[in-house]
Amino acid sequence: MSSQRQVLPTNVKPLHYDLTLKPDLGTFVFYGQVKVDLEVKEDTTTIVLNTHDIKIHSAVFTSTSLKTESRQTATSIDYDAKKNQATLTFEQSMPGNSKAVLDIQFEGELNDQMAGFYRSSFKDAEGKTQYLATTQFEATDARRAFPCWDEPALKATFDVTLIVPSDLTALSNMNVISDKPYQETGKMTSGKHEGKHEGVTTGKHEGKHEGVTTGKHEGKHEGDAAASKKTLKEVKYATTPPMSTYLLAFVVGPFEYIEAYTSGEYNGHPIQARVYALPGSVEQGRHALRVSTAALEYFAKVFGEPYPLPKIDMVAIPDFEAGAMENWGLVTYRNVALLYDEKSSSIVFKKSTAYTVCHELAHQWFGNLVTMEWWEHLWLNEGFATWVGWLAVDHIFPEWNVWVSFVNEDVPRALNLDALRSSHPIEVAVNDPAEIHQIFDAISYYKGASVIRMLSSWLSVDTFLAGVRRYLQKHKLGNASTTDLWNALSEEAGVDVSKFMTLWTKSVGYPVLTVEETGNHAIKVTQSRYLSTGDLDPSEDTTVWWNPLGILTPGNVESYTLTEKSQTFNVPESGLYKLNAGQTSVYRVNYPIEAVLRLAEEIKKGSDGLLSNTADRVGLIADAGNLCVSGEQRTTAFLELAQAFVNEKDYFVWAQLSTHFSNIISVWAGQPDDVLASLKASRRSLFAPVAQRLGWDFAPDDDYLTNLLRVLALTNAGRSNDPDTVAEAKKRFWEFVQGNTDAVHPNLRGSVYGIVLLTAEDEAEEVKLWESILKIYKDESLPTDQRMIALNALGGVKSQELVMRYLKMSLDDSQVRGQDSIYVFRALGTNPDARDLFWTYFSENYNTLHAKFSKSLSLFGSAVRSAVSGFTSFDKIGEIEAFFADKDTKEYARPLQQALEAAKVNAKWIERDHAVVADWAKKNAA
Repeated sequence: MSSQRQVLPTNVKPLHYDLTLKPDLGTFVFYGQVKVDLEVKEDTTTIVLNTHDIKIHSAVFTSTSLKTESRQTATSIDYDAKKNQATLTFEQSMPGNSKAVLDIQFEGELNDQMAGFYRSSFKDAEGKTQYLATTQFEATDARRAFPCWDEPALKATFDVTLIVPSDLTALSNMNVISDKPYQETGKMTSGKHEGKHEGVTTGKHEGKHEGVTTGKHEGKHEGDAAASKKTLKEVKYATTPPMSTYLLAFVVGPFEYIEAYTSGEYNGHPIQARVYALPGSVEQGRHALRVSTAALEYFAKVFGEPYPLPKIDMVAIPDFEAGAMENWGLVTYRNVALLYDEKSSSIVFKKSTAYTVCHELAHQWFGNLVTMEWWEHLWLNEGFATWVGWLAVDHIFPEWNVWVSFVNEDVPRALNLDALRSSHPIEVAVNDPAEIHQIFDAISYYKGASVIRMLSSWLSVDTFLAGVRRYLQKHKLGNASTTDLWNALSEEAGVDVSKFMTLWTKSVGYPVLTVEETGNHAIKVTQSRYLSTGDLDPSEDTTVWWNPLGILTPGNVESYTLTEKSQTFNVPESGLYKLNAGQTSVYRVNYPIEAVLRLAEEIKKGSDGLLSNTADRVGLIADAGNLCVSGEQRTTAFLELAQAFVNEKDYFVWAQLSTHFSNIISVWAGQPDDVLASLKASRRSLFAPVAQRLGWDFAPDDDYLTNLLRVLALTNAGRSNDPDTVAEAKKRFWEFVQGNTDAVHPNLRGSVYGIVLLTAEDEAEEVKLWESILKIYKDESLPTDQRMIALNALGGVKSQELVMRYLKMSLDDSQVRGQDSIYVFRALGTNPDARDLFWTYFSENYNTLHAKFSKSLSLFGSAVRSAVSGFTSFDKIGEIEAFFADKDTKEYARPLQQALEAAKVNAKWIERDHAVVADWAKKNAA
């Protein structure tokens, strides 16, 4: 353990928590009592534990190891707000090597910060604002709900009791074992709670929880102080397995549910899966429910370990900072991440919902059953859950071709961030809890998943999963480190996995492999760190990565491995080869121009060519598109390569082309109009024929990928000013606004909103369009994804007045939920016509924005990233750096550094290639 870590003293260790909470949804105060069974390790008069915004009323220590029971009350309680700690001091020394119980009575606030035990609001059928209570404890916010030892390695068991209004549903990690009217035996509403909390006396209870059994909740919640006067019930839950505090959860609200059961069993009974949502929307949980049972059964099989709890509840929460949280047995989600309407939602959300469910359920084993020892091993949770989440989606929906989707979407998220100097290793030292939220990023999730995919492909997936089973069996109900995983995999595979994988987890960055054709049917491959700034210094190029090459040749894949700075490998006499067959490894490839031209000819051959595998074509585009950013190839090389795909049929290839065209056009937005027009014309020449071929109407027999390609092609054609697409988009939009909901299919609504706003002929038309889309966003009868699509589209305007209205909306919780401000920031950050005003607004309202989001630091970091990263001018970057120079940026240092560096990448790219692109544009125009 690092001596720098900010951890609690080890004089006592928690074994079991008996926690009672009584939340009041009228006053937003909760009262609690926690009895903690402790192992006292050494003689002491003090106990230090974690608290944050908790007021402790009393703390009583009872030694249970002595013949005469010793009981004493803390003589002082001292808070350290900076460390989120409370020190309890007792008059008499507590003997070491003994057992004891610490009984604490306390109160806290159901805050509105989406952290700890917090409140979330919603509108009832009459349009009145109501509230529910929920939790978000990862990484270090269990301490906001009750005094505890809030570190992942300090696992304990939990008994939870919730005292709540009788008409509300109350959920926790485990199944309900007792639900009865609450009898006030003391005062849970003051600092002198004398009442006793009877421990759970039986592990079995056959009764049912009345508030849940019908799936309907008829009661109303007034949402005011009257809530505290309601009839209350006391709901107790079964004891949890040993687990970390950040995985504890409770939810209280007027929920409805739908349920299903898995074929697997817990103590002889099928495992119950439920989706909970607020009244009127629970049927949108059917897709997630179907995925959940299939995923639980799949994971039990591949992990060789049954799901370890009797139930899994998945709950849609209106206000939720993250996408979802893997609380053991009680997974909480943003509405948009769990609810999917088969008739009214966009198809793109079907995959994202399925994946999010699979990701969170993978955590029930990988993260919950076996938990990281400390936060530097976060990637063990997130990287693995990302990879195995897609593995499950591929099993459930093989027709979706998700591994090509992974190459197309997730790998670039990792590599784009990791191409910056301000990136960080997969395993990054975390000492101060305030730093933890900054590593929940594309490196931990997507680079982690990418290196796992590389390793599993090299070992074989079967061998890799056998190693995972070995790891889970050895460490279940405990904690583990990255080394423990490498050891298990090494034992299974018979090779020292850590020897080469440590290079990937402890080193920042990844390589670009530069290929030189040396003659005699051989290539020399040299690796160096890839930086998107293109200005690598030799002092930064010290890592020699382990790279499975997988050289694709006609009819074969040669399984070579690059383990030195440079090595030579044989290739066919024809000169046809491609590195990284199937795109399973983590690097870029810089081919000589002759090799690129040969590969372009193979592309034109379609399924008869060397690149018949979709992932290989996607990878070739991704490498070319990124190497022009860093200057290792010219931007015009990508633009010319793109024309080879004119007859392409596969959605994923078109999606990769779209990504790079959009990036170039965004960065070149400030260049002369004729250059920008030529770039759009190039994109239009590719996408408009596909849009025309597929048309606007969705046939019942169209497959999933065809439907995605239709949306993508129409979007790109319309945003490239294809006259037919623009005219049809406007025609259909006005029909849709006037009540013909069939005029614009749900899959196409976001595309249409974006096209009509971008191509508005004047400000008057733009205002009219914007107001119409705003009305759609405000229609709460629509599925959440449709409303978020509309909210995002509003950021695509040119009118500075509308941009300002949109920005002001983001600070008004009655118009945009705090969690959804991320859509506003992202939309404006990617809109070249809004960037300057967005930055001006951000800088002038910095204190207001920081105050609003300072408790949701990932949201503030997102705002910083969006406000900064899109710029392409060194002058503007200098202005931004000067602005932050006197700010305390510790809490968002990583996103700020990454955003500034991303902007510098853009500025260098323009500086380097604007002239060659301008020449290319003139030739194209001619």
